[in-house]
Amino acid sequence: MKIAINIEKLGRRRGGAEKYAATVTRWLIDAGHEVHVYATEADVDELPPGTPVQWVRPFCPPGFGWLRTYLFARASEAALKPGNFDLIIGFNKVWYVHAYLAVGGAHPATLACNSLRFRSPLIRAGWWLTKWLSPKQWVFRWIAHKQFAGAQRAHIVAPANVVAEHFVQYHGVPREEMSVVYNALDSLATLPDAAIARTTFRQRHGFGPNDVVLLFVARNYELKGLEPLLEAFAKVAGQAPNARLIACGSRRDRRFRRQAARLGLQDRVRFLGFVDEIRECFAGCDVLTFPTFYDPCSLVVLEAMNAGLPVITTKQNGAGELLTEGEDGYVIDSPWAIDQLADRIIGLVNDPPLRDRISQCARQNVLKCTVEAREQELLAALSKAASGAKSALPRAVTP
Repeated sequence: MKIAINIEKLGRRRGGAEKYAATVTRWLIDAGHEVHVYATEADVDELPPGTPVQWVRPFCPPGFGWLRTYLFARASEAALKPGNFDLIIGFNKVWYVHAYLAVGGAHPATLACNSLRFRSPLIRAGWWLTKWLSPKQWVFRWIAHKQFAGAQRAHIVAPANVVAEHFVQYHGVPREEMSVVYNALDSLATLPDAAIARTTFRQRHGFGPNDVVLLFVARNYELKGLEPLLEAFAKVAGQAPNARLIACGSRRDRRFRRQAARLGLQDRVRFLGFVDEIRECFAGCDVLTFPTFYDPCSLVVLEAMNAGLPVITTKQNGAGELLTEGEDGYVIDSPWAIDQLADRIIGLVNDPPLRDRISQCARQNVLKCTVEAREQELLAALSKAASGAKSALPRAVTP
């Protein structure tokens, strides 16, 4: 079948949605479909040789960066229309699609959860005011109206039940018009020489054999909960002298470095900035601490489990629906449940047998989240999208 993948950027170094788009592209090609990618940027080395890539690069006037997302979506529509595709799969903020893989969640839910990182109601209200005045947010709202308000809206594939409920709550999409398919573990998630990578990583950063290294990885440190994690780690530090924390994924870490110094953690926390090969961090660390304020279904959780890391995350993360409390990880009530977060960390740091048991369970349970395990679920969702398409190309997906 002839399928188009529409996303602004594609590739595992560019973010969770971008990484998952590459995974879906490879999976569909391996399943025998003809897949074309429509994007502004794509790491073509992650795609099978010969994958057609159509560059969609509309001109955005200087000073009008807030229009970039709209211009890409509009240019994508113009580029896709002549393609005579059986199925068009979109990610993020595009509208000319049959299936919308909502790996980024519902944008209003992102804002609502993001606002909770501000403890002060006054600061939170000021933050909401800036969002209301932002032309970029007005563009996002207009795009969402075009995506979800009309009779021609795409079939939504939500990556967790909590995300499906957000589309009901914020966009009024009927639950029966959605499918829930949890994100799948990328086949490229595992290093072939993980044991060597672990030794090399720990030697490079000066960790001893008895150090228990906690990992936090994100592109958006604020939204993913580094501030409450540092507060919790300050409680951990006094009770677990062998605990260390690594934060990586972003170069925007100045205020968090200041926070760590203020808490007396400057010798216990390493800020690595952007890391090109995150799999080395998984290999070299012992626990993933990810107290996110919002994540539709974090791929980093699946990748950490695959590397044998016990995971601590929040109920605001759709991937938490895949965890069994105390078996392959922990799901705390919220990022600001500081004591709860600290207790979970201390328990894992100070109890190596518990850490080993959860590690083994995580490796075993994540096998339910591979692309192969999700294949039939995603095929069923895409079939529903194709068969329900009202405007052109209604043929159903076949394996």
